[in-house]
Amino acid sequence: MPTPTPANIFGSAESYDRSINWSARVAREVPVLTDLFGPPGEGGILDAGCGTGHQACALASGGYRVVGADASEEMLEIGRRTAKEKGVRVEFVHSLYANLYDKAGGGFDGLYCIGNALAAAGSRDACAEALAQFAECLRPGGRLFIQVLNFPLMREEQPCVRGPRVSNVDGREYISVRQFHFAGDIVQVTSISVWNDRQAGSGSQQAGSAGHGWKQHAHCGTLFPMTLDELRDWCAASGLTVESTFHSYAREPFDPKHSTDLILVARR
Repeated sequence: MPTPTPANIFGSAESYDRSINWSARVAREVPVLTDLFGPPGEGGILDAGCGTGHQACALASGGYRVVGADASEEMLEIGRRTAKEKGVRVEFVHSLYANLYDKAGGGFDGLYCIGNALAAAGSRDACAEALAQFAECLRPGGRLFIQVLNFPLMREEQPCVRGPRVSNVDGREYISVRQFHFAGDIVQVTSISVWNDRQAGSGSQQAGSAGHGWKQHAHCGTLFPMTLDELRDWCAASGLTVESTFHSYAREPFDPKHSTDLILVARR
């Protein structure tokens, strides 16, 4: 059976990019990554499932050699534009997780896969295969950083909704929510964004009356709702030693009954 293409639950790279407050997210995530990976080294850092490349660009601005890999060429194009605008050097490569080592190479000091990018692999086998590829890309002693949602806890919520999240792009405010529906070994995610734009083009769907300028974008996709035990098993099978698990980027200990996120750090 062919390896599934990682899902884009947002429908387009543009919709994904504008649904996130990037300044806040980069400020929260990048200091933790640099602390765990240590100062810039020759091996560099690999961003697996880099999306539109904001974290990769931030790390590059801090002196790291960074390679960003993603299955979406549309996402990578935005990443290349962002790197050019910021004046930083990031190598972006088009790759599925299944052939990450062939496309990105090995010997990396660190590798991170965040924002549910691993869950977007779509199936248990594809996620396990991704972990094996991550391990192969790391040098001995290199560190792996994974962040996904705490899916087992979310299964108990009816309905399960995350948000609203607010972002501002070119002076326009976007409000986004995501609804999660669990069905066996998949979770269907519906991402909805709304904004008020009287000058918006005709390609957007209108959520309110014609005189108010409210627009909406909605799209569905699926993720694989992995557990901590599965992550531990995949790491062990790939020769990775789990060092710690966290509740959030503040690095409190993971609590399966209360944590909203699951962060795992492992070493090859």
